[in-house]
Amino acid sequence: MEQITRPFGWNVSKIDFLIMYITFFIALFFFFYGFYRHFKVWSIGKRAKVNINFFSYLTNALFQKKVSERKFGIFSHIPIFWSFVILTITTALVGIQMDFGIKFIYGNFYLFLSFISDLAGILLIIALILALFRRLFFLPSYLRNILEDNLILILLLALAVQGFLIEGLRIAYFKMEFEKVSFVGYLISNLFYNFSKEEISFLHRILWNIHAWTTMLFIAYVPYSKLSHIFTSTLNLIFYQKQPSAKHDVKTNLIEIMNKESFNEDEIKTGYKYIYDLPWFKLLMVDACTICGRCTSVCPAYLTNKPLDPKRIVLDTRDYAYEYIENKEDKVLGLVVGEDALWSCTSCGACVHACPVGINQLDLIINYRRGLVEDNNYPSQLNNSYRGMENQFNPWNAPKNERYKFAKELNLIILKENPNYEFDYLLWMGCAGVYDSKSQRTIKALVNILNKANVKFAVLGDEEKCTGDSARRTGNELLFQTLAYENVQTFKKYNINKIITICPHCYNTLKNEYEFFGIKLEVYHHSEFILSLINEGKIKVNKIAQKIIFHDPCYLSRHNNIVNEPREILSNVGSLIEADRNKKNSFCCGAGGGRMWMEEKIGKKINIERTEELLNKNPDLIAVACPFCNIMISDGVNRKNANVNVVDIAVIVSENLT
Repeated sequence: MEQITRPFGWNVSKIDFLIMYITFFIALFFFFYGFYRHFKVWSIGKRAKVNINFFSYLTNALFQKKVSERKFGIFSHIPIFWSFVILTITTALVGIQMDFGIKFIYGNFYLFLSFISDLAGILLIIALILALFRRLFFLPSYLRNILEDNLILILLLALAVQGFLIEGLRIAYFKMEFEKVSFVGYLISNLFYNFSKEEISFLHRILWNIHAWTTMLFIAYVPYSKLSHIFTSTLNLIFYQKQPSAKHDVKTNLIEIMNKESFNEDEIKTGYKYIYDLPWFKLLMVDACTICGRCTSVCPAYLTNKPLDPKRIVLDTRDYAYEYIENKEDKVLGLVVGEDALWSCTSCGACVHACPVGINQLDLIINYRRGLVEDNNYPSQLNNSYRGMENQFNPWNAPKNERYKFAKELNLIILKENPNYEFDYLLWMGCAGVYDSKSQRTIKALVNILNKANVKFAVLGDEEKCTGDSARRTGNELLFQTLAYENVQTFKKYNINKIITICPHCYNTLKNEYEFFGIKLEVYHHSEFILSLINEGKIKVNKIAQKIIFHDPCYLSRHNNIVNEPREILSNVGSLIEADRNKKNSFCCGAGGGRMWMEEKIGKKINIERTEELLNKNPDLIAVACPFCNIMISDGVNRKNANVNVVDIAVIVSENLT
């Protein structure tokens, strides 16, 4: 079987090899110097210990899970990626045999390598042509339109075509029958059927040198182009810190520090004000951006003509980091990326969910907001909600004793009046549940359901305080930690560990962020709890002849993976229909990230965009599972003069109990 092989280094002179190796080492110099600049940027950041995440690497780097969520990624990026990997490996194997004289590419292994290389090569060419065609004629609005991106595709295409031409010339020269396994090269060899061996040899040598120089150009160019993501994105996925996407913990316990006899201002800084405030792996993260624009394409602020483009938040940070290593000029990051952009964010997490390489744009936004708030630089519209949370313990800035009054109105057991009462669950009424009429209706419905199912529960009355969600999302970390600390002390006082809430924002904060303060809570969104009551037979519902469309709250579906529970409930009650953007790909109502307390003055209102999408399905009823969504979608329906009710799922169930 040894005769089944090919001559390695055929038709290449010693001078050709010498020139190739000289250019190779020059290319390597530029390659390593380029990545040294990347490393210099990462080293600006704070030292931090991070875990290695091989699962993230395997699923999203090797198997391209996130990329494959869009059809074009399946037909373009995945073939490009795997073809590139295969061709790099086969080229390296050929180099090992040529340079070290280790003969192992022959027989069946040679036939396999020949076939797999041609298959990878043709798939690469097809995928590159598709990508180039899309960029030239069907460029999506979220992709940048610059010459460099097209040149990269053309460079890769040139390398692939050159490789096949060289292979075809070699096969035409030797005319070995077994080379049919190189099906593309064999086909191309027919183009040179009438050429003399001297002509074939001449063309082969010219093309071989051109291919070698093009390859060296490619190697040298990688770290200075978007192709650097081949390495930076891989590293970012390896160091990806998996946690709930709306968990924005800091390492600093401000309450403990401020209780000390003395402390300096640096100790209570929690945000990213300057570029060196970011930990090193966050600078790696922004450097890993592939500029694919997927985050942009799903951002509700961007899609309604706001200044925010999550891709630009990442790229502006990255570009400034490269400037910083040259001139060391301090700039406030919140100002670098733009204040209007920062404050347009609804913290919906669509950008984070869409990113194929593990970039957390939302984490940057929240931390840049923290940096601004620490300088008292934030929208004046937040003043009322901040005062409300500070003094009345609710962002409505309404009287705090309304919590107690509402609980008494519903004849609920208030723990401060019944400290020895044995209960299974705390019903967290939440700020909206007390101060918003629509959410009051939800609380009343949920209380009816819990009583019907004989659930033993209690409430805190006026001992309940805002969870601090809006404070944290808008960057007021001190206010958040103050509220959270006080709530935790109350939980410990009454030995509370199981909580039911109607609010996904409270759910997220209590479940994911209060653990920082030394308490682990078992938190249930009311959709989860109601479904468990139905499944256990503790409540039963009547079927109604109505088409119900469900609007997924971002903090329920995307941030906390509660997708099926509301749908199972609604399927028990009516005929469930879906919005075009649903489940984890739902479109935001516009109220998250503190936007509930800021007037939307730029672009189209996000809640109108979402409401129109829901109404286009002609539902009889719009079901919601979040107080903010209830307010925003109801407002949208009113503005559109639509004759459709917007109702929380608890109300739907309560009104249809048997």
